[in-house]
Amino acid sequence: MRNAVELVAALTSRDLRLRYQGSVLGWAWSLARPLALGAVLAFALGRVLGTGVTVEFLLAGLFPWFWFQGAVQGAAGSFIGNGGLLKKVRFPRAVLPASAVLGATLQFGLSLPVLIGFVVWAGNMPTAAWLGLALVFGLQLGLVMGVGLFVASVTVYFRDLEHITDVLLTLLFYATPIIYSVDLVPGEYRWLTYVNPLAPIMEGWRSILLDGALPPAGHLGASAVLTAAALAAGWAVFRRLEDGFADAI
Repeated sequence: MRNAVELVAALTSRDLRLRYQGSVLGWAWSLARPLALGAVLAFALGRVLGTGVTVEFLLAGLFPWFWFQGAVQGAAGSFIGNGGLLKKVRFPRAVLPASAVLGATLQFGLSLPVLIGFVVWAGNMPTAAWLGLALVFGLQLGLVMGVGLFVASVTVYFRDLEHITDVLLTLLFYATPIIYSVDLVPGEYRWLTYVNPLAPIMEGWRSILLDGALPPAGHLGASAVLTAAALAAGWAVFRRLEDGFADAI
């Protein structure tokens, strides 16, 4: 167990160094996309279309979304990208997608103070409900790990899945209440937000940061069940397929 943890830490450190090697701003580039997209959407939706959406409302969804997206995309190619290592060395295979997820999680953790700064600047002061951020964080981390394990394992045998994942993530972005509130979803489609495990998590971030209130227990309970299912499915698929990784790659 200790060796696996050390290997995850080493791989994560290596990937982060390579990603920002030669870059002047380094990890600060991870802030560029959510901040730029938040500014553009706030202007387009809030000012041009007159929806009243604010920058802090958008950023409270965009920052967690880019964590989810980056972690899943990074995990998707983690086995294929380390094919040489898989063929030469025997080690716990799960550390590869885990290191991709951890890298994206660390970037999100470093960006979280920036998000909180925007939220406080907009007049939303911390409350006791902010302790619930740890719960929402844990739920999203578990969901990302489960999805990452599944996608990484299946991609070894079905390479198109890596590209399909990019398309599905785009669809998921609009199917999840990130740039809009779940209250705006018509009643006949509201059920879709309950089968999407990411929806109550995104609403949880926004509810705690902007409203200073914990999200409904039922929503988080449903998300916890779906997150546990994603983790179990991801682990089961990984264990079923891992023995053939070296040969398939």
